[in-house]
Amino acid sequence: MLAGLFVALPAAAADGDGDGDAPLRSEVVTPPDAAPSPAGRLDHPRRRPGLWEIRNSASEQLGLEPVKLCVGDQTDTPEHHLDRQVGKRGACTLGAFRREGLGWVADSVCRDTGRSTIVSQSTVSGDLQSHYRIDTVVFYSPPLPNNRREDREYTEARWLRACPSNQKPADLTIPGMGVLNMLDGGLRPESPHTHE
Repeated sequence: MLAGLFVALPAAAADGDGDGDAPLRSEVVTPPDAAPSPAGRLDHPRRRPGLWEIRNSASEQLGLEPVKLCVGDQTDTPEHHLDRQVGKRGACTLGAFRREGLGWVADSVCRDTGRSTIVSQSTVSGDLQSHYRIDTVVFYSPPLPNNRREDREYTEARWLRACPSNQKPADLTIPGMGVLNMLDGGLRPESPHTHE
């Protein structure tokens, strides 16, 4: 679903007072078809259901084709934010995306025993209805052996259409490899109709 939009309104105007010098306040305008939290705010990013084409900087450098993900009504949940599971994952702690301004931000920390601590921050921009982009900065402390202190990467996605009838939510089509379901881990061959 479309992440809520921040709208700045003069506080006095919103209260019906005509004083134009009142400070601005921000509030989230929630789309009518979105499921808000009890406080009336979208508490995590939610994409429009359908087939999304996703590309990232690493795969583009290798000349790989973009992948396609079928997003369903329940793909993005409080525990699964944009294809990542919030919480402890091995040596990493993946933080939840939180609203900051018009975007979403999440922090993660990975500790490599006896070596580096890797801290990353991901920032999501876009409307989550037709497109979005995730920019990630990764910091190494201490620096890696080649004295590299940080890396930057990005992921871009665009909505294509409704999911094909032979795909279920969380199915990730990887060209030349097959279809991986992101929830159950099942891998199956691509169907001839996957790209319809």
